Amino acid sequence: MRRKTEEMPAARDFVDAADVRGMYLYRKDGFIMSYLRIFPFNFDLLSKEEQKAETDKLTAKFRDDRKNFIYFTLPREIDLDGYKNFLIDKHTEEYKLGRRHIISVMIQQAAKLSTSGNNYEHQHFIRIWAKNKERAKAEEELKERIMDFKIRYEESGIMTKILDEKEITKLCNLFGNALQAGFESVDDSTLYTPVMQL
Repeated sequence: MRRKTEEMPAARDFVDAADVRGMYLYRKDGFIMSYLRIFPFNFDLLSKEEQKAETDKLTAKFRDDRKNFIYFTLPREIDLDGYKNFLIDKHTEEYKLGRRHIISVMIQQAAKLSTSGNNYEHQHFIRIWAKNKERAKAEEELKERIMDFKIRYEESGIMTKILDEKEITKLCNLFGNALQAGFESVDDSTLYTPVMQL
């Protein structure tokens, strides 16, 4: 048993993040980070020629970018409970036999998907960073660069979002607790309170 005089380590001692403000994550090593989420885009809806044209266009936009950035993907489990409840309600309200059968099949597929361990979606992000020598200058540089990334994607019809404080906190939580991070709501009182789940 640990003696009372010994101090328990705080959760913040185990993570590299020092603070999150606005669209910036400040690390203990002096770097400032900014994140862009890239939403899914269904290339399968395009013809082969359109797919090649879009791919070539995006490749050309990023070809000359020699500054550091990281593109990464994180899996997140999808909560299908709301969808299943919606289908059950529709099944109860539906009187036509054919429609009830189709809804029954959809309920079975949703139940199978939620118990198979395959109910994941992949979230795509770009991380950029700058050394925090002059804070205002580094923040301005990051803001311009993340906006440039956003514009490059959106000119090709791909939706993006620059992460804010709450979204960056959820993203950090995805690394430590991927099963629950996507469903937890973060209120202002707990925004900077690190929590370790053992």
